[in-house]
Amino acid sequence: MRELLFELFSGQYHSVAAKSAEEALSLLEGENFNVVVTDISMSGMSGLELLGHVRQRWPQTTVIVVSGIRDKEYAEGLLKMGAFEYMVKPFDLMDMYLSMARAMKLHEGSAEEEQPAAERPAECPVPDPAGKEEEPAEVFSSIQLDKIFALADLLEMVQRSRMNGYVCLSWDKETVEEARATGRFNDASGKFDEAISHRAATIYLRDGLMIDAMIADSESDPFWRDAEQSLATVVRLSTWARVGLRAWGFSTSDMRRTPKLSVTDNSGKLFGIITSDEESWDESGGEPPPAAEAEWGRPLLSNLV
Repeated sequence: MRELLFELFSGQYHSVAAKSAEEALSLLEGENFNVVVTDISMSGMSGLELLGHVRQRWPQTTVIVVSGIRDKEYAEGLLKMGAFEYMVKPFDLMDMYLSMARAMKLHEGSAEEEQPAAERPAECPVPDPAGKEEEPAEVFSSIQLDKIFALADLLEMVQRSRMNGYVCLSWDKETVEEARATGRFNDASGKFDEAISHRAATIYLRDGLMIDAMIADSESDPFWRDAEQSLATVVRLSTWARVGLRAWGFSTSDMRRTPKLSVTDNSGKLFGIITSDEESWDESGGEPPPAAEAEWGRPLLSNLV
């Protein structure tokens, strides 16, 4: 779990993993950290003792505590001791992302607080300059899909959190070339779907459910596809051409976009797209795709420092 969280945050923040509270204290003595994420139950020094040391010696450092104890009074006690937030295992990665984002906002001078706007997808929606639309809040940034989790897992995560907002997807030239090489993105005449060359797409969410998807923002754009086609394209990309595919998430208090996808369940919709794609590929006599590497098959570690 520690390794998973390290991979999850290291793309956005300068992150360091420690195998024990003692090692964490040694690191804190040599370098300034904005946030510490620690488990409570660890061999040697406990997370409770680590929390006390951090609050006394580095009061500017924020501490997020993780534990499997589901007790309200216990959690309130840790918060009174100075913990910023208390996360109960098992927790959703989306919840941890939100907790980290809130903790980082306390450190206005941090160079890692926000990803530079230039690195975000150019096609990501921006607030109305007239101020009619709410300023979106960045929930997660630059997640490399399939390295940490697949697109289906990400959408399941935002579904459980009932997120209102949108997920921006961006992919590099290598992904476009890989898509060409698979032959899975050609029409009946053998012509490659050039919408993939646009290298960006957006999925809109209301209460965690997909209501719209878009490649390009105008029907006059040669890369434009309708909602169903756009969703099918990004799902297939995340399945058959995974190199360089990244995701950014933005939330709003209310998503008023007109629904264009008739879906009631994310996983059912995604499963239908992949199943249909596999069946059509089998009928055409294509070779089966290589199995995706399992990113979750790692030892569950007891400490998260």
